[in-house]
Amino acid sequence: MSGETSGSGLDTLREFSGGQRLFGRYTLIKTLGRGGMGVVWLARDEVLEREVALKFLPDLVVHDRAVLSDLKRETRRSLELTHKNIVRIHDFVHDDQSGCISMEYVDGDTLSNLRADKSRKVFEVAELTDWLGELCDALNYAHNNARIIHRDLKPANLMVNQRGDLKITDFGIARSLSDSVSKVTIHGKSGTLVYMSPQQLDGERGSHLDDIYSFGASLYELLTGKPPFSSGNVDRQIREKIPPSMAQRRKELEIAGDHIDENWERVVASCLAKDPARRPHSVAHIAEHLQLDTPKTKTHKIAPLPRARNRSYGLGLAIAGVVALIAGGYWYFAYYRPSTKPAPMTTVVVPQPAATVTNAATPPVLLGGLIVTTSPEGATVTLGGTSVGKSPVTFKDLRPGKYPMRIVLSGYDTLEKEIEIKGNEFTDLGTLTLQATKSAIEVNSVPSGAQVFRGATLLGTTPFQRADLSAGDATFVLMLEGYLPSELKASLSPKEMFEATVALSKPAAIYKGTISVPLDPSSNPDVPLSIKLNSDGRSGTMTQTGKHGDMVVKFNGVWEGTTLHAVSGDVISIPAGIQWQPESFNLRFNSDGSSATYECNAGGKTYVAKLSGQTISALNPPATYKGTIRSTDDKTGPGRPLTVKLETDRKSGTMTYGSKKGDTIVKFKGVLDGTTLHAVTDDVVSKPAGIQWEPESFSIQFNGNGTTATYECKAGGKTYTAALTL
Repeated sequence: MSGETSGSGLDTLREFSGGQRLFGRYTLIKTLGRGGMGVVWLARDEVLEREVALKFLPDLVVHDRAVLSDLKRETRRSLELTHKNIVRIHDFVHDDQSGCISMEYVDGDTLSNLRADKSRKVFEVAELTDWLGELCDALNYAHNNARIIHRDLKPANLMVNQRGDLKITDFGIARSLSDSVSKVTIHGKSGTLVYMSPQQLDGERGSHLDDIYSFGASLYELLTGKPPFSSGNVDRQIREKIPPSMAQRRKELEIAGDHIDENWERVVASCLAKDPARRPHSVAHIAEHLQLDTPKTKTHKIAPLPRARNRSYGLGLAIAGVVALIAGGYWYFAYYRPSTKPAPMTTVVVPQPAATVTNAATPPVLLGGLIVTTSPEGATVTLGGTSVGKSPVTFKDLRPGKYPMRIVLSGYDTLEKEIEIKGNEFTDLGTLTLQATKSAIEVNSVPSGAQVFRGATLLGTTPFQRADLSAGDATFVLMLEGYLPSELKASLSPKEMFEATVALSKPAAIYKGTISVPLDPSSNPDVPLSIKLNSDGRSGTMTQTGKHGDMVVKFNGVWEGTTLHAVSGDVISIPAGIQWQPESFNLRFNSDGSSATYECNAGGKTYVAKLSGQTISALNPPATYKGTIRSTDDKTGPGRPLTVKLETDRKSGTMTYGSKKGDTIVKFKGVLDGTTLHAVTDDVVSKPAGIQWEPESFSIQFNGNGTTATYECKAGGKTYTAALTL
């Protein structure tokens, strides 16, 4: 999770690539850099449907079965760390080739990097108070509730997410990984040198007072730009030398900034005391002396900070020795005393059933524990009727016996069962999969018979009833041939049936608009567009009008919700010299079918058109029209006689052209677009000798009652028209 680079020489890892699937559930997205022990990847957990960070293990660790066994054992203990300011450990997974720790992904940066990005390379006190309050609250929880110490606290392990929340990384199993590598490489101790206490440097058993020293060293660096000791013989300085005040260090480094309050100087100096007995006894004391806003860590009385050690020994040394002995004894018996009990793992203490009174000779009762994990997480777990926690949760100090357990989560069925607890044993129930609460729904449509889809799944036809749908928000699509699909959004509740009646709308006879390119006005084509749907609602014809005439093509498509994804197909009519390649486009209709939106992506541009639905009066034109064809630039010439005969479908027929050499008769077929027939000539029925004929497209615009019409054809760079009458 941090951006630190390991110097161990053990982080030679197998190569992975984005999109690769690992361990059957994680899809790799991208690398986040190198953590303290190896490469860190951003991945998606396909089972829990969330992004996680995967810290991969060095190969040397993957192939050491003893180390892997230790890491597996530590996974359970790390699940106790459920504080909002501590990066959550999710799982430890491995196979014969690789292994990794799955943990919460933090979308932010470390305090170390944030400090380096500042103009003076240091923070001011006022900038750190909120984060330090969260840090103290999290450490207090870890030390006193989970009984876990960090042992590598430093600015590079403190992250700030996009919401401004502090997150401590490298706790729990990730810390155990560092220890495991240290054992394999015979380093003997974990942590980062410049933040280590003298006791940690000497390899003594860790305590929360080591974290307090590291807290002081980290705060010293954030306010001055350097840790207390960072060059020369650092080991010896940590054991023997007193660092200068933070104000003096800023002066040495020529850093101008706000005055550092004497109280902050005293607290940091106390944290850096060589003797652990002279450090603040807890992070709660630190928070109160610095007046940080951490209500959870407040005590009833602020204990005085231990005084700085003077150079005289005598009685002061004797008292210090007694205090150190008491503190060490307290830590040993409170945290690390060997016991027949399992390692403390609890977040909830359960009130026990009434116990039988025993005498001194009665052997002690061996207590047990319970681990409850649910999918999804966050369920309220009640044990024994009184103790409550949010899953995943660990209950400790349980007397052997049977306990009623109740698990409740909104939107899911309540789970109730009896749990048997055994002495000197933690019972892990595994992952309990909660069943989504079922809801009832009744949907009708006007007209009835519409198919009801949820996604790509057909649920039934209207009138539609189901009583086994999962509670929550849902979207349904109703489809009926001859009508536009209609979308229905529902909020399903197990407490009441959802009822709705949907009025389906027919598409307009024709939709018209103008194609434009909003993102590139300089190439705005302003092309008139007409869309006509067939009765099946999935196919139709599209007409685009250009300078050279009308281009008419057929299209077919499929519905996805209320969007028709279509692709153009056969060309019905196209002006001479125009090339056409099939293209895909989308049509989105509003709920009542009165308008639609056209969108097409082609040649790196997006073409759109807002279409309005229009009605078309019933048209039944006569079978025969006659007129005279003339070029638009020749209005006085004799022209050529033209006769158009329509078949009964009024979309095909024959056309006769008169000339000095005789009549040319050709067939045509087309599409009736409202009151306009778009057609292209086809087979030649007859023609005079020596006449060459090339197929051409034309249009005939009928008036309202069909008694007159206008013929238009563009060919050879000219436009030919004819006024047609019966």
